[in-house]
Amino acid sequence: MLDIKLINKGQEAELLVEGRIDSSVAVELQKQLLNVAERFQQITLNLAALTYISSAGLRSLKSLRNAVRNKGGTIRIKNVRKDVKDVFVITGFYKLFDFEE
Repeated sequence: MLDIKLINKGQEAELLVEGRIDSSVAVELQKQLLNVAERFQQITLNLAALTYISSAGLRSLKSLRNAVRNKGGTIRIKNVRKDVKDVFVITGFYKLFDFEE
């Protein structure tokens, strides 16, 4: 199961992502993320409670990144668990995002 909470910080959005991102939720996730990208140019993904991400989930995040960058915005990822971060590193997606350490 996946739960996403949006914290509106004016010009910036912080998304609290909890649960698992796999192929069963990736399409719906992508729709939600692109809706957020239409409203905000600065987005922070707080992944402290994300326990798993699949390649389908990574593609959803890449779509968000592309949509935000096309508008001149930025995406930052913070509070990533080591096992989730390892997936970003192994797949090369780590290079596509700004991670807050």
